Amino acid sequence: MCLSVAAEGSLTDSAETIEAGAFRVDLLPFLRRGAQTHQFCSYDRAGDNYDAEYLSLYTENNGECVIFDAMGPGCLSRHQMNIWHDHEIYKGINIRYAFDDEPKPRIDMDISTFFSNENPLGIFQPSLAWDGKENFRVLYHPMFFKKRLKVSLSSEPGGPGTTPMPWTGRYSDLPNRRNHWYNYTYQLYTEDPGLDSWTSETARRMMPALLKAVDVHGLGSNPEPSRRKQEEAATRNVGAGKTVTLWKRSGESGAITALQIKVDPAKNAGALFNSWLKITFDGAASPQIEAPVGCFFGAYRTSLESSFAALPLRFSSGEGHCSFPMPFWKSAVIQIQNRGQGEVAVAVTVETNTGSATTYPRQRCGYLHANYHREDPRTEGKDYTYLEASGHGQVVGHVVMRWNTSTEEDERTYFDGSRTPWIIGEGFEDDHDMGWGLQNLTQPLFGAISANDGSGSIYRFLTADMYCFSSDIKYGHQTYGPHSPLGHEGMYQVGTEESVTFWYGYAEPRLMQTDELDIGDPKSEAAHAYRAKGDAERVHGAYWYDGEFNNVLLKTPAIADQGVSCTGGSSFTVAISPENQGVRLRRRCDKENNRQLARVFIDGRMVTERPWYSVDYEKTYRGIRWFDSDYELPARYTKGKDKISVRIEFISSKTGRWDEYRYWAYSYVRP
Repeated sequence: MCLSVAAEGSLTDSAETIEAGAFRVDLLPFLRRGAQTHQFCSYDRAGDNYDAEYLSLYTENNGECVIFDAMGPGCLSRHQMNIWHDHEIYKGINIRYAFDDEPKPRIDMDISTFFSNENPLGIFQPSLAWDGKENFRVLYHPMFFKKRLKVSLSSEPGGPGTTPMPWTGRYSDLPNRRNHWYNYTYQLYTEDPGLDSWTSETARRMMPALLKAVDVHGLGSNPEPSRRKQEEAATRNVGAGKTVTLWKRSGESGAITALQIKVDPAKNAGALFNSWLKITFDGAASPQIEAPVGCFFGAYRTSLESSFAALPLRFSSGEGHCSFPMPFWKSAVIQIQNRGQGEVAVAVTVETNTGSATTYPRQRCGYLHANYHREDPRTEGKDYTYLEASGHGQVVGHVVMRWNTSTEEDERTYFDGSRTPWIIGEGFEDDHDMGWGLQNLTQPLFGAISANDGSGSIYRFLTADMYCFSSDIKYGHQTYGPHSPLGHEGMYQVGTEESVTFWYGYAEPRLMQTDELDIGDPKSEAAHAYRAKGDAERVHGAYWYDGEFNNVLLKTPAIADQGVSCTGGSSFTVAISPENQGVRLRRRCDKENNRQLARVFIDGRMVTERPWYSVDYEKTYRGIRWFDSDYELPARYTKGKDKISVRIEFISSKTGRWDEYRYWAYSYVRP
């Protein structure tokens, strides 16, 4: 196991975690500092539920429908597609993966063949892929791109939409309604990890290790297991209102590598869900893990006979098994708190790897956290939140239990204070790698039990596509009810939902804001030596951001701001921390002007890792136009400095202009 350390001292992903080890459970505690998680998806840009009308980000002159376009270095790992449901609109459509602006795509294949066992590349294999036939198809396969990756369809299935959006009538009255959606999840890296862009040979070389890592019988274990593992078992009776310690270790470093718990009486939902699991590492003031035992293991309260076996979790016959590694460096305590009315018996088996300070060095790894949340009932129009936390780390999955809920609820996840959600989905079942309702399906990385339309116990585990955050995260999804969404009134209920979200990291942020440039404010412009280049004009906007506060379900005031639209770019200075380990710039822009591209210079030195590029859907609706575009600066450009001079050299955009309303500067610091 080897993670690289860049010359400037910032931790970055290595080839092992990006490619062959992308799905290894034993590597999950390693913090992916220097990674940012994003997603392209065909969600409704008007804030409604007509996702199929927004498939193409933009269309090339040759008719190609572009669905993914990102500047590297980065890695696309999750490919979820749904175009096969009806009308045979998929016939004759090729999918194309073009790397690094090469004129010929490295993949140019019939889309149905690509998403099937007949894929000649050998990458569409069980455990890493699922062919849901006409309902959905999903592939997990890491594709690293050094400079750029563009994914397109040879043409839009069924042709471009003919109905003007947004549609304000009933859902059932939408003419020529189409059924095609997708979700492509990827990461960008601040530093170049030194890999070459994906090739078919890369795929051939990786596949044996990838398949071994998602073998649920091997529980995604380290290919070279430690010889220092120990197993201890105990059974304790826990009286009503009491808390009992099941296991503890102190005075040494180690890692819990497997945890098995059974609560008796096993068929009593009260016993299983009133018994709370609490695990505290290194003497923390509050447990890092605190959740009902049944919820922690994904049991469904109203169907305890249902079982599943996923990569890091299993549940069957009242017994749960967890293989998330839980490193600690001083101590670990496992407790059960009985919040019920009667006594319960709890049996626990703990497998540990002692002396694991070298296996999981503290400066590179984080604690496992498990956060429980329940809403009964949920609130229509307000996002259900799996996790809202400050700190830094990575979300590695969740289990969620739902009753009387809708599948039409899109995921919306916000990272590091950005008002633009970096992850937006287009339906609850699609966000969990399914389509056309939840399926009773158990795969290593996703699945559901007791599924009934939008209800059931559902899980999705994030390995290669883990959600990385540096200061905070809000991870959740829409909540529909009898009054929403537009055109679907009366179709859905608010319902009940509870979840446990798993993440590695710390409560301390490692990204802090150090400056803000308010364009349009003369004092701020003067203080930051701001200058616009070329043909520059003052502009004003009063718009909304995408997501929960888009003024569609939840009415919110528009955000008014002034800015500049110019043809040459701009220059300015911003303050940063001299202790920085890299810097993030954030720019508020208008996404009506799509595909804005520019070079960035820091103190006269061009940033060679990537240009600044922002891309989204080609049109905007209902004033949902604000977009926070982030740009990462490696420490080599910023180390030891307390301010930097930034020069933006505009290249191209939809309108031939660069727009900017506000800039923020953030410094990465050691927490």
